[in-house]
Parts: sequence; structure tokens; C-alpha cells
Amino acid sequence: MKYKKYLIPVLLAILFYVVFISSFLINIWGYIVDKNYYIPKESNLFIFNATVMQKGSSDAWVYGEDYNNYYFNAGLKTEDIIWISKVDMKSCPNFEPTNIKTWCGAEIPHEKIKN
Repeated sequence: MKYKKYLIPVLLAILFYVVFISSFLINIWGYIVDKNYYIPKESNLFIFNATVMQKGSSDAWVYGEDYNNYYFNAGLKTEDIIWISKVDMKSCPNFEPTNIKTWCGAEIPHEKIKN
């Protein structure tokens, strides 16, 4: 097997990425400790990054992002997650990823906004 000498370094590199670089372990931990920790269906465990967490004892996130989208967690169900494309937000004036009021074109659930 001529590629056998590359197998161990490649596997170690993958393990290093999963443990130290990706959000995989943080997202798994969120699933384990909090029933309200959801990963948006448009994202996945490896690339989703929670950027603002709820204040208090919950491990649920309020704002998050991945390579393609920004996310706002408006409630306690996966249907309450609002997302918007990063490409669309490039032309949005005064856009702030952690303030849904600045998201151009997003339908804002006014009664559920958490500041």
C-alpha cells in the first residue's frame, strides 16, 4: 500500500480539526446539556458557531453564524430560527450580525426579540 504512510498524519489532521478548530464539540455539548440548543437545519454541527448565548442558566444561543448565513434564535423551537444570507447582508447598510433589527429583509418577531 503506497499511501499507508499518509494515513496516520491525515487522520491526526482530521482529529485536530474536529477537536480544536471546528465548533463540533461545543455544539455536541450544547445538545447534551440543554434541550433548547438547536442547530439550524441550514447549517450543521461542524460549521455552526453560536456567537451570542442567552443570559442566565440556559445554554441556548441567541445569535449564530456559519460560512453562509447569520442566524437568530427567536424562541424555543427549531421553527423559530430566523436566518439570512451573508451575501445578502453585504449590501445592507448599518448591518450588525448581533442585532436583528439591522437585518435588511428579515421578518422580525417583535414580541420575541431578546436584547
